[in-house]
Amino acid sequence: MKHLAPALLALTLAGCAGSDNSAGQADYLLPESPADEQYSARLSVMVAPLDTAAFLDSDGVVMQISSIEVHQARNHLWAEPLPAQLRQLLIHRLQSALPESQVIQRGQPQHALPVREVRLRLDRFQGHYDGVALIRGHWQILDQEKNLLKQRAFSIESPLRADGYPELVRALAAGWEQLADELASTLNEIPG
Repeated sequence: MKHLAPALLALTLAGCAGSDNSAGQADYLLPESPADEQYSARLSVMVAPLDTAAFLDSDGVVMQISSIEVHQARNHLWAEPLPAQLRQLLIHRLQSALPESQVIQRGQPQHALPVREVRLRLDRFQGHYDGVALIRGHWQILDQEKNLLKQRAFSIESPLRADGYPELVRALAAGWEQLADELASTLNEIPG
């Protein structure tokens, strides 16, 4: 009986993580890791505030439960506003991938380097009933004179390895890192 209690507790906690009706509230921060690849671009990269779909601009982690329904969790919340977390993670990932560049928030002082501005529109950042974390939107890269250098729509699906909101948050972070790596590669390819 003594050895059975921890196993029952683990099963109970796993079950609670999969539903939004648990008694307690959980607050999530997206985890971050350094970029695997580094590029030699020497730029001043300014990251603009993220533009997000209205339903993503809330405290609750979003889950799409059918082809037309989304649910904002009441007990599984972002510890900080999602757009601010995503922008900060993007800056950190770009700094890691572009060590010879200055990566800053738009409006901060910059060095005398070729300027690139990154703008992102986020239409989806949620769990999906098919068992994936879904990130969808588009990005633009502009030069110092606000001329469009490159733009692309993106749709990233990261499979969930287990049930529950913590796994969803980890999968969303992995998808966001994939997007940041794509941006770093593109910034490196655009001539200075």
